[in-house]
Amino acid sequence: MESSEDVVEELRIGDQLNLQSIETISFLQDKLQSHESFFVQASVFGDNREIFTFFFPIIAGLKIELGARALWAAILVEWSNLILKWAFKGDRPYWWVGETYLYTDETRPELRQFPNTCEAGPGMPSGHLMMNTAFFFVFVRGVISLFIWNSRSLNKSMKIVLTVLVCTAYVLWIGVIFISRLYIQAHFIHQCVFGIVVGLVVGHLAWSSQWLLNLNMVKAVVLAIMLFAISILTFLFLTSQGLDPLWSIPLAMRHCAHPANVKIDTQPFYLMVRFTGAALGLGLGIASDQYPHLIKCPLHIIRVVLGIKGGILIGRMGSILQTNIPTDDMVLFLTLSLGINIVLPYIVVCIVPHFLITVYPPNMANKFPPNLSKRN
Repeated sequence: MESSEDVVEELRIGDQLNLQSIETISFLQDKLQSHESFFVQASVFGDNREIFTFFFPIIAGLKIELGARALWAAILVEWSNLILKWAFKGDRPYWWVGETYLYTDETRPELRQFPNTCEAGPGMPSGHLMMNTAFFFVFVRGVISLFIWNSRSLNKSMKIVLTVLVCTAYVLWIGVIFISRLYIQAHFIHQCVFGIVVGLVVGHLAWSSQWLLNLNMVKAVVLAIMLFAISILTFLFLTSQGLDPLWSIPLAMRHCAHPANVKIDTQPFYLMVRFTGAALGLGLGIASDQYPHLIKCPLHIIRVVLGIKGGILIGRMGSILQTNIPTDDMVLFLTLSLGINIVLPYIVVCIVPHFLITVYPPNMANKFPPNLSKRN
């Protein structure tokens, strides 16, 4: 049992961390104002939606199995981030500044908000940093192991140089997202750091878990249902204990300079639909009869280019459809969103590659990296 002194000390440390972050945010907004559009757009480009509808189709077009692993990382991030945010109940800077007793009307800092500042969910840990860390960890590991160190045309020195360059680009991108999330007041520093740590764990899990690429139809359905069920049961448990899992939404609405910027796709029920649908669609694609044949086909430059272009087109179409679903009927919105998130990964990992192989049959003389998995 914690003593009252321990509780006070814990709160004091938490407030100190928040105050230090606010000072850092104020410093960044002052010193980086000339680069403001870059850091604001970094959060847009690194948004979780872009991972599902833009980056995943590109990587899957390059190598189906690598895309599947990267999407599993994204799905596990969305799921675990939702649970962790409910557990930690972290504030976000843009509403904490207005709520805390540590400032008076005279001392409260005036920090700028942006259209993507007003996320509705709790802030601990950072979902952007979890997602980008985990997703691109898988991508970087795949590029290094499959396309650099398995290349016969590169000597050892070139492989080392390329590996360093790829890892450096990865670290720089995570650094840009880190600064961006602070700059727009979406997170405190400790929330960003925790997001990176958890993201690395999830990324490693997605890269090393062989069973995720060996699902049959039953396992795929069960896994998707489990992710959804655990989320719902957690929500119901919190509610039964007198806690409000949606406690952050009124704060977001109250302190967002333009409440219309509080988007529905940053709220829990849509996130459940997105990761459940993506898990089901990806799992069914992996369990399909076509998948074992698709992953054995050698790489073909025409198929890779068309696969990437086709994936981007499908992803953009899915994003446009999602944006245009009416939000006044929540049941309809969530049902249609579920359908979009099931169909998108299934098309990307199954339909598009199968079509391209039919149009451009494999040339067995082509050289290609070994498969990431082996079917029993």
